[in-house]
Formats: sequence, structure tokens, C-alpha cells
Amino acid sequence: MSTKQEGDSLCVFINGKKVTENHVDPETMLLPFLRERLRLTGTKSGCGGGGCGACTVMVSRYQPVSKTIIDLPESFVSAVHKKTQ
Repeated sequence: MSTKQEGDSLCVFINGKKVTENHVDPETMLLPFLRERLRLTGTKSGCGGGGCGACTVMVSRYQPVSKTIIDLPESFVSAVHKKTQ
């Protein structure tokens, strides 16, 4: 069971569109969020365990000064995820 706190929010860009959700449950998985909340039903579930790659997500950072998008390597994303657990 997770606790929701005031001010908990998520801001991401999905397919170029800014999506902001308030009071997001931190245990929400990305697949149901995309399919059920955003109605992006083209996103499919594969093995359910992370082995097949169907749930792969591209994480990028926009650099406003140079107006470029930098794709972050998986190792960086994994390190950030581990720090937030």
C-alpha cells in the first residue's frame, strides 16, 4: 500500500505532448498508465517481466540552449531509478 502526499505530481512528454498528473501513485506501472489513463492502446504488453523488451521506454532530455534532444543511455536511466528507490 502506498501513501499519496500533497504536491505529488508527474510531468512527462509522451509523443511530444506534455502530460501532467497530480497525486500519482508511485506504484503505478507505465503500461497501464499509457493504456488506461491516456488511452494509448497501441502500447502492448509482452512477457510481463521485462525480458522481451516490449515495455522499453526511450528517455531523453531536451537542451533548450542548443535546442537539441539527448537520448539517455540505459545505464544512466537505471542508475537514476536505483537512486529513487
